[in-house]
Amino acid sequence: LFRSALAAPEVDPDTLALQQGFDALSAKDFDGAVAKAQEIIARFEGERKPDAAYVCASGGPDTLTQLFGAALAKDKGEKVPDTTVAVSSNICDAYFLKGFALVDLGRHAEALPNLETAIAMDPDNTHYLNELGEWYKTARQWDRSLAFFTRASETSDLSLDYLDDKAEAKRVRNDRLCRSYRGISFSQSELHHWDEARAALKKCLAIYPNDPGSLNEMTYIAEQSGKDR
Repeated sequence: LFRSALAAPEVDPDTLALQQGFDALSAKDFDGAVAKAQEIIARFEGERKPDAAYVCASGGPDTLTQLFGAALAKDKGEKVPDTTVAVSSNICDAYFLKGFALVDLGRHAEALPNLETAIAMDPDNTHYLNELGEWYKTARQWDRSLAFFTRASETSDLSLDYLDDKAEAKRVRNDRLCRSYRGISFSQSELHHWDEARAALKKCLAIYPNDPGSLNEMTYIAEQSGKDR
C-alpha cells in the first residue's frame, strides 16, 4: 500500500512554525529554532505509525517519484514496510533545522540523530548530505565526512529537478556541488591524499573559476604537499 499524506499548504500547521524556526536561526536564537522545529517533530511523531515508512516530498511529481522508489525497492525484495507514506518536506526540514541549531549550540551528539532522520526520509537531499558531511568533519572523522561529501556530489536532488525556476535550480545545484567538492578536498587533505584533494577542488573551479575557498585551499595543498597545482 502506497499513499500520500501531503497536507495542503494553506492548512498545513507546520509551515508557519518552520518559517519562525528559520527566522530564529537567522537571528542566532538557536534555542528558539530548536523549539519551533520540535513543535513540528512532536506533531509528526505523535501521529507516526510504527509499521509505516515515511518519505518527504516537496510536491506532486516528487511525491510520485518517492513512492515509486519505495515500490521498486519492495519489488526488488528489499525489506521495507508494507505502507510507505509521503509527507510534507516541512517534516524533514524540521529535523534538519533542529540538528543544525543543536550544532550551533555545541550539542553535537544530540544533533546527529536529527540530521540522520532527515536524510533517511529524504535521501536525495544534497543539502542534508553536505551538512552531515560537515558534522563528521567537525568530529574529525575524515573517512565518514569524505563518504557523505562524496555521496552528495554524486546525488541528483529531485526537488531541484522540479523547480519551475530552472536558473535558480542550476545555481543551487552548483553551489551545493562546490560545497561537496570543497568538503571532499578538505577530508582528503586531512588524510594527506593530496592529489585527490586537488582533483576535487578542480571540479569546483570548473564550475566557479574564481571560487575563493577553492583557490585558498589549492594554495594550502601546494604548501603542505610541496607540489604546485
